[in-house]
Amino acid sequence: MKRAPFSGRRRERGFGLVELMVALVLGLLVVGAASVMFIGTRQTGRTTDSLSRMQDSMRVGFDLMIREVREAGGTPCDSQVAITDVLSNAQGGAPTWWAVWSDPVRGYGGTDAFAGATIGGAVGERVSGTDAILVRYAPALDELMVNSHDTAAARFTLNVNAHGLLAGDLVMVCNYAQGAIAQVSSANPADGTFMHDIGGAAPGNCSKGLGRAEPALCTATGTTFQFSAGSRVGRFNAVGWYIGNNGRAASGGRSLYRVTRSGAEEVADGVRAMQLSYLLSTGTAYVAAAAVPAANWGTVIAVRVDLTYESSDSNVATNASTPRLTRPVSFTANLRNLQP
Repeated sequence: MKRAPFSGRRRERGFGLVELMVALVLGLLVVGAASVMFIGTRQTGRTTDSLSRMQDSMRVGFDLMIREVREAGGTPCDSQVAITDVLSNAQGGAPTWWAVWSDPVRGYGGTDAFAGATIGGAVGERVSGTDAILVRYAPALDELMVNSHDTAAARFTLNVNAHGLLAGDLVMVCNYAQGAIAQVSSANPADGTFMHDIGGAAPGNCSKGLGRAEPALCTATGTTFQFSAGSRVGRFNAVGWYIGNNGRAASGGRSLYRVTRSGAEEVADGVRAMQLSYLLSTGTAYVAAAAVPAANWGTVIAVRVDLTYESSDSNVATNASTPRLTRPVSFTANLRNLQP
């Protein structure tokens, strides 16, 4: 049996043009699929990271703001007790916003002026068109109580020596007859005393008398009132919340801010907008600040807060017109100290 002669030319035959083109197309398909998977995974990672940071910001903003709004109107004694305010800058026709004990909660619409934060474009200033809120409260300082009150010396002696109060602190002392707001002029943790004398660092007290008077009698002795043993002591707070410019345009440029007498501080990054509505004890629906009569802020029993958060990273959303992720968050705070 004869074998077919061996052809060296057939052994050296390579891929044809068609085979080469098919191989190139298959290779391009594989590379394209891998690229799509890589880009998709990278985009998913960026989106997940942005959502995680947004959730952290939501949690911080929610926890701090809701806690203070719920405390509105709270005192160490009773929210309905009559309060005398002897702080020097709480007097007259134009008192400082954080020195006055008046409405426990006060809302401001998008263009309403709030003394704690000017509307403008500078860092820390309030963003026009966003709401703001002011709350006042005076939580009790642990178990601090008055042992004795020397009205002539303007000195309180407490039941605890290391009471933690410092000169310059704003306090509320109260019993179930009346209360008073004053500044600590000096404090001594060695013997458990603090003074509420006139003078001292600003704002200071206009009188050492803590008796009930409207307006406060701003003389050296004022209206004398002696707080009995067992009276409670709290720290007076006036706090505003608003949306402000943070100066970081690349990451959205807006944050949730908190302002006190010490100034404004950024609390949560990426909060784009805030709308507030209020429920009055005589109402059945939440209304905007403009619908609350000036004389009725003391009847607010709940606040609804609507916040809009956005991601600091751009190009993580599928909508080209709004490349940042946005999430609305709403919560309702019942003012537990003002319930009927």
